[in-house]
Amino acid sequence: MLVLSVLSALRPLNRSVTLSYHEATAHWWTRQDLYVGPSGMNYLPHFVVLYSPFHFLPLPLCEVLWRLCSAATLAGGLWQLVRRLFPSDAARAFFWATVVTMPLCMNSLRNGNANALFGGLVLLSVVALVQERWWLAVFLMTLGTALKPLGIVLMLLAPLIYQPVLWRLPVALAAFALFPFLFANPAYVLAQHHEAWKNLQSCAVVTEHRFADINGIFRTFGTALGPTASKLVRVLAGGGTAVLWWWGGRRLRGPVAALYLYALAAGYLMLFNPMNEENSYVILAPALGIWAVLFLFDSSARDTTSLGWTIVFMALSMSLLPNLLRPLFGNHFALFWHPVMTVVFLGLLTGQVARSKFLPGGAAPQPA
Repeated sequence: MLVLSVLSALRPLNRSVTLSYHEATAHWWTRQDLYVGPSGMNYLPHFVVLYSPFHFLPLPLCEVLWRLCSAATLAGGLWQLVRRLFPSDAARAFFWATVVTMPLCMNSLRNGNANALFGGLVLLSVVALVQERWWLAVFLMTLGTALKPLGIVLMLLAPLIYQPVLWRLPVALAAFALFPFLFANPAYVLAQHHEAWKNLQSCAVVTEHRFADINGIFRTFGTALGPTASKLVRVLAGGGTAVLWWWGGRRLRGPVAALYLYALAAGYLMLFNPMNEENSYVILAPALGIWAVLFLFDSSARDTTSLGWTIVFMALSMSLLPNLLRPLFGNHFALFWHPVMTVVFLGLLTGQVARSKFLPGGAAPQPA
């Protein structure tokens, strides 16, 4: 992060996606339209208000602080979760979880993509659920949704098992709805929400071979689901994810249940967000790192060492292979490999949940 900070300070907009954030934020305060289609900013109007404190700083300072905040949420969430899982050996577990997690995060941190900060907020939301700090969990989930609409997935899944979240969500959503109206006149805010909805619809039908979702696999082999079929698949997959979480959340207990929710929510976003990019996998990376360390280091887990090493290989292959194989595949390898690894990860994890007596924190009593 020190190296990235120096690079960002010297050449603030080099290899950076933040130009679209700056343009949209400037348009908000001059009451111009925020959206120019899928090639521009694709977040809700809430995002530009939250980004404004960075936007008004000197550009080098803005770019450095934006990246440091993203890294801090990822590292802080990882540390807090590891402390819960390994209270007597947290530092060692945190080190190895970081080794597995951070390589897959670096592209997003380098180019200043909001996915990094969003991924950190998802991780911190899971930590709050583990700690049973329900208001904090709801606040963090709402803040994540304000950064990226993708936050709605965790917000919809969590109450299926964590009942105390359910009645708090309407309060948070009311505050969420009112938030942008505090910074602009109602007519302008409503108009931008209307444009945001149109922009999201445009994003849902993008068909270019530059996204690492489930269609990234199909497009690699010369075919893809059409826009209508893709929407239907997203809905069905969302229902299937909810069923898996309801089933798994009742079989598991403690932090491991929240970890399964984390893996399912992040995995769904990787596979069924139609504009999921290679650097979006910063959202999934901490789930890979924590599960790998859990299977490798937890003494109560039996017969899971090979699974832990498999997840380590998957995470490191996702971060290293796209660069190594770029001379052969250009930029297209990750569009296929990343979603395939996500499918395999979720399949292996769900298989372990089905045998929850072999999982740390599973339903079966552990030997003394």
